[in-house]
Amino acid sequence: RMRIQTLDSLNRTISHAQPLSSPDSSSRQRIVTDADLNAVHEAAAAATLDWLAESGPAADATRDVLTHIDNNTWAYVAYLAAMLKTRDQWLPFIGSGSIDEAEAQALRARFEDSLAFAVRDHLERLRDRAAASGCDELPALLGEQAWPGTSTDDIGRWQGVAEILLLKGKAQFRKRVNKAQGFPTTERARKEAMTGALATLAPDRELAALLHGTRSLPPARYTDEQWSVLLALFRLLPLAVSELKRLFAAQGMADHIEVALQAGAALGSADEPGDVALLLDYKLSHVLVDEMQDTSSAQYRMLEALTGGWTQGDGRTLFCVGDPMQSIYRFRNAEVGQFLLARQFGIGRMQLDSLLLRRNFRSGGGLVAWFNEVFPSILAASNDPMRGAVAYSSAVPAEQLAGLGNIEVHPVFGVDPEAEAAIGCRQVSRILDASPGDELAILVRARTQLPALLAALRRAGIEYTAVEIDKLTD
Repeated sequence: RMRIQTLDSLNRTISHAQPLSSPDSSSRQRIVTDADLNAVHEAAAAATLDWLAESGPAADATRDVLTHIDNNTWAYVAYLAAMLKTRDQWLPFIGSGSIDEAEAQALRARFEDSLAFAVRDHLERLRDRAAASGCDELPALLGEQAWPGTSTDDIGRWQGVAEILLLKGKAQFRKRVNKAQGFPTTERARKEAMTGALATLAPDRELAALLHGTRSLPPARYTDEQWSVLLALFRLLPLAVSELKRLFAAQGMADHIEVALQAGAALGSADEPGDVALLLDYKLSHVLVDEMQDTSSAQYRMLEALTGGWTQGDGRTLFCVGDPMQSIYRFRNAEVGQFLLARQFGIGRMQLDSLLLRRNFRSGGGLVAWFNEVFPSILAASNDPMRGAVAYSSAVPAEQLAGLGNIEVHPVFGVDPEAEAAIGCRQVSRILDASPGDELAILVRARTQLPALLAALRRAGIEYTAVEIDKLTD
């Protein structure tokens, strides 16, 4: 029998399957979102300040973090509330926050190894791209014998290269250099050679992006002061979570993350499944997940637990459908990088066969051709799960849509809403005259762009529907 529900709904079903006496039972809590949820997060964060009146590790952790931000309680509450919104991402790593000295040193080594790996990975991709740029003379023009290396000690050298070659704060190559970049007018030949090299590099968006990325690369090692604050934060965050759970219980509410965490506790892990997971393992034979690109880390862990007892070829199937180019739920903790990793390595013990669908059944051939031309320069040059970067995948129009679809640009120079509205109204009228039976949609970046256009449509006698958009006061 097929059952269709959202992953959040499935989490809720799993959470409800626990005994009411279980500490992780949802007990039919109502789900809160948006402003109501923000208020609860802030209240939980503020409640941790009460620990300052106590003594012990909890009070010390609260005091250390507050001192680090100059006793700014507003910033303290805001930062802690923001962390609570993503607690499903860090709770599995810090647990209860009880860390002894040996565990702290091991954790520091693990974190610094991860930082060093991220830095080296970035610099290796940058050096490979720079070497393939065709500008072999550029290192010499920069006063280097060769391109900088890829160790963590080379971050500063690459950042120096970025400051010379790129515009300030932008992933865009300069068109020319001057004495501020070390190219005075007295060195005319060297300056002209650099200008030529910059012209050669100008179209290379990937190299520009990688160079720009060095500006924000972190140091690969924590200072003792930074690590002390981070340890205090590890001890403080679980306190904030406990305060949040207390408020949820007192007010009979929960958020989607809390339900997902409750479901995760009920399912256990692939190696140590809970009773609910064993029951579902008996009942479930096939799982299909749509919009997989908007799945969070907690939901991936749920899928791993659900399929933990499955083996290749046992007749059970996991089918995931998604388009990483359409990932739009980052604000709900969706991790498109997880989608890219799942496609490559599978989910838990389940290895997945990947099938790329290119045919577009929605857009005319003219539109698809325009997408294929424009979007490769808008999206990332290549997939990068670590950064959540997604490359464009070219599409093919359906046969029945070949020759359809048209792109027109009607520029309006300067800020002139009335001129923009007049052009828009003329185009709407022209399209409706040519295709009187068709419907037409108008998309704008913000509501403030609409009043002038809607007024022009009314003057032209063009009927429209604008639900919760067209105000009587406009």
